[in-house]
Amino acid sequence: MTSLTILTLPLVPLAAGAVLSVAVGRTAGRRGGSIAGLVAVIALSIAFLQLLALSYPPVGPERIMGLGETQLRADGLGVYLGLIATGLGVAVAVYSLAAERRAHGRPAYASLLLLLVAGIVGIGLSGDLFNLFVFFELMALSSYALVAFHRDAMEAVEAGMKYLVMSAAGSLLALLGIGFLYLATGTLDLDTLAQTRLDSGTAAVVASLLIAGFGVKAAVVPLHTWLPDAHAAAPSGISAMLSGIVIQAGLIAMVRSLAVLGVGAASAISIGLLLALLGVVSMTVGNLTAMHQRDVKRMLAYSSVAQMGYILLGVGVGLEYAIPLALTGALFHVLSHALMKGGAFLAAGALQGAWGTRDLDGLRGTGRRLPLAGVPFAIFAVGLAGAPPMVGFPSKLFIASGSAQAGGWLGVFFVVALVANSVLSLSYYVPAISLLFSKAEGQTEPRHVVGRGFLVPIVGMAVLAILFGLWPAPILAAVEPAVRSILGGGGP
Repeated sequence: MTSLTILTLPLVPLAAGAVLSVAVGRTAGRRGGSIAGLVAVIALSIAFLQLLALSYPPVGPERIMGLGETQLRADGLGVYLGLIATGLGVAVAVYSLAAERRAHGRPAYASLLLLLVAGIVGIGLSGDLFNLFVFFELMALSSYALVAFHRDAMEAVEAGMKYLVMSAAGSLLALLGIGFLYLATGTLDLDTLAQTRLDSGTAAVVASLLIAGFGVKAAVVPLHTWLPDAHAAAPSGISAMLSGIVIQAGLIAMVRSLAVLGVGAASAISIGLLLALLGVVSMTVGNLTAMHQRDVKRMLAYSSVAQMGYILLGVGVGLEYAIPLALTGALFHVLSHALMKGGAFLAAGALQGAWGTRDLDGLRGTGRRLPLAGVPFAIFAVGLAGAPPMVGFPSKLFIASGSAQAGGWLGVFFVVALVANSVLSLSYYVPAISLLFSKAEGQTEPRHVVGRGFLVPIVGMAVLAILFGLWPAPILAAVEPAVRSILGGGGP
């Protein structure tokens, strides 16, 4: 371990920025919110660049900090998760710099956002289940406060309380599962656990607790009921973070912990098959429920449940049959969903901020009046359905191809379920796009002027959604070492 490695630890600028944004923001008077937001943008950018430096050349399981048996490390999966979290965090910070400055100007917002991202980065960099759980809770605590950030609105307080209760129950179950694993093995180190084999009974108990515990945060059906309320009530920037990366971080925490129980034939129980079936249920329930939503943010929230189903399907097939292509598609879709769903929430937030409503009928024609938000929303929506040339197409294609490699009737079932649900999602994406660009009756002038701070990240993310769909090579280069991390049972 070198001092240079410690200095490049991405958690440092995030933690320092969280403290500095509050300290400087509260002493800067009326400009405190703007300064705190600027600190957040800078801290997130530095962390992103540090993670980018760790990813080229592709990293191994290098230990970058340790105290006793608790370790942080830089492996492919951790760096990949951190890059997505900090990259989306930069876009949300720029967007929120305009949104929250106008609405509240609270330095606490920027600090909580940085702590949220720090928790996600820490989940990825954890080399043992103790650190993983600690960072998971840091992410959770920050997200509770951010969901209820507009505490003068009853909807936000109610959603935050529901989120807190369900997520805390999930955390307790996950902690219980980690405790059972420690009692059975005497260690929490991921590399050591990967070399330890449990009997099927113990593995079943541990897997059930970990899936139920982390599954709440990952919005796996039937543990998803907190999500539509929380995502709809939260500030739009935080909705983008919750849907774009927080629920994926919950899934990565689940996968990271379950992988130590064995992959493919080495697994004592069929964990992967259970995850794949839960994925099919999640995508179907999410899409069917989203069809009936008239609130654009609730529609996007239920769509996130469906998108997590696609990711869960790829992860489950990859773990059950040790198929790298399925895992490649799942991890690719983590980025696809972060980019497109995060962008869709930001675009919906810009339209809501301008016209003062989340109702789709009330937003009729607004895409024509504000095309720099409406056109990106259409790009994101079509991409989430898996249409080319957006980035959602190659990621779903890899999941489908990996599922086909599983063979047998189950492989056919998984492919049919994925394709059918992708088509089903068009039944609410297309009408929503049609409403935004239809001719509106009466007055459609915006109530508020939408500044460039809102639109720059939205347009930029739409461009990236098309670029990575046409040229997925950079994403695949980052995904490959992440897949090796999972198939290695938590190792490199």
